[in-house]
Amino acid sequence: MAQRAGLGPRRLEAAAILLLLGLVRPGLASCGVASQARITGGNSATPGQWPWQVSILYDGNHVCGGSLVSEQWVLSAAHCFPREHHKEDYDVKLGAHQLDSYTPVAEVRSVAQVISHPSYRQEGSQGDIALVRLSNPITFSRYIRPICLPAANASFPNGLQCTVTGWGHVAPSVSLQTPKILQQLEVPLISRETCNCLYNINAKPNEPHTIQQDMVCAGYVEGGKDACQGDSGGPLSCPVEGLWYLAGIVSWGDACGAPNRPGVYTLTSSYASWIHHHVAELQPQVVSHLQQSQPDIHLCSKHAAAFNSAPGQGLLGLTLLLSPALTLGLL
Repeated sequence: MAQRAGLGPRRLEAAAILLLLGLVRPGLASCGVASQARITGGNSATPGQWPWQVSILYDGNHVCGGSLVSEQWVLSAAHCFPREHHKEDYDVKLGAHQLDSYTPVAEVRSVAQVISHPSYRQEGSQGDIALVRLSNPITFSRYIRPICLPAANASFPNGLQCTVTGWGHVAPSVSLQTPKILQQLEVPLISRETCNCLYNINAKPNEPHTIQQDMVCAGYVEGGKDACQGDSGGPLSCPVEGLWYLAGIVSWGDACGAPNRPGVYTLTSSYASWIHHHVAELQPQVVSHLQQSQPDIHLCSKHAAAFNSAPGQGLLGLTLLLSPALTLGLL
């Protein structure tokens, strides 16, 4: 894959060099900086390429992803923490690259607190976001660093190439093979209007669902490339002027990579004030102005008439992108 637009490679490389030389104090390191600036064409990431990516473990098994946003806080999806589960059964693994291999740079922390958004009720509902407090603060390094949180007024334009990462399935019911190397996928953002249109193609009338105001879509109309089970809660990272922002949190979709069913993510900026209310130290960042979004309804234009005539129809086969250990009969 080609180098993504807007990375600001000089700024990124300079920050990475300072980190490697130890000239930046880890606790004061800026957010959204990674030592690897390129996706080289394969699906496997390189060590340290996505240093905010964490693995959330339940009873010792990987069930979800998450994003490090400070020394002691991680953002993930609310559906990764069912109410019947106890925080004592969760751990968070940071700095991992191969989940099945030991690495001295990785750290594991138990979970001290989980704050799920009160509006989350079920798959596809609003509020699929959770704050996770680590038992002890983490020390930043080349392999463990936070991603930037976008402010409430942040706007990422349609078509912006972002990256979703995780250790989830590589296809429906097909687990990532050992040693389970972190996977990455470049996906373009899709407007809410177009995403709603796509999800109403061949939808079941008795299963209504819509892309709500706190959601953002990313992926490909033709399908074949998407987040999958086990990627839930992980980051949708978007580059702006040399920094990476947590634009979205992996939430749900229809199967994995199905045509006309792009991945649906919790729009992080929608919860900037909620995040700051619960964790005052987390300061969302103002995102530099990008180009205006261009209409993308042409992605669904050949189906627009059917969509407009049946606005109440919903998606087919709603799927939360959990690992098998947390499917809870939803798949």
